Amino acid sequence: MTLRIIIADDHPVVRIGTKAVIESSGVGVVVAEASSADELMAALTTQPCDVLVTDYSMPGSQQADGFTMIGIIRRRFPDLPVLMLSVSNNLAILRMVAATGVLGLVDKTSSMEELPLAIQTVQRGLPYVSRTLKERIDAIGTNTVDDVGTKPLSPREIEVLRLLGSGQTVKEIALQLHKSVSTISRQKGDAMLKLGLKGDAELFDYLRDGEI
Repeated sequence: MTLRIIIADDHPVVRIGTKAVIESSGVGVVVAEASSADELMAALTTQPCDVLVTDYSMPGSQQADGFTMIGIIRRRFPDLPVLMLSVSNNLAILRMVAATGVLGLVDKTSSMEELPLAIQTVQRGLPYVSRTLKERIDAIGTNTVDDVGTKPLSPREIEVLRLLGSGQTVKEIALQLHKSVSTISRQKGDAMLKLGLKGDAELFDYLRDGEI
């Protein structure tokens, strides 16, 4: 089966290399490319595809923030398998991204030989984590990225965690989002439970490097 694939990255060299690996492997054909989140949304709307291979954050767009972009994609195209290219070694942030419904995580610095297998794996609805990321996870000695997918965070839970990570208090978030303090506290607690975090110290350790 030749898969239809959309690739998105704001670096032309990454798109060129990714497309070359995909098409030379025979796993699929690149039907569209995007250099920004806005271009990606337009491509997804007009071009049917089987797998999306995307960078996390692409500046210069209305949805430049990675969580926002991935959240919109998951809501608009819930059945589309997403494989994310990452340069992060921050396990906590990677786990939060996986909790949004991203099935695959491939390190940009690792061998691109893994990419065809990763694409085939997520297209079947299975999670894939590249070897280098697995090695980092093993070195840290904590839960794997794969574990998160069983309990996805809601868009509002992600928003609350992001605002907490930016330094806001629960009360300030409640005022900004026009919700009660108890509602924000519950969403914070639900998100921590899904991510296996115990107490505020673990939560803020988790969030302190909040960029990929």
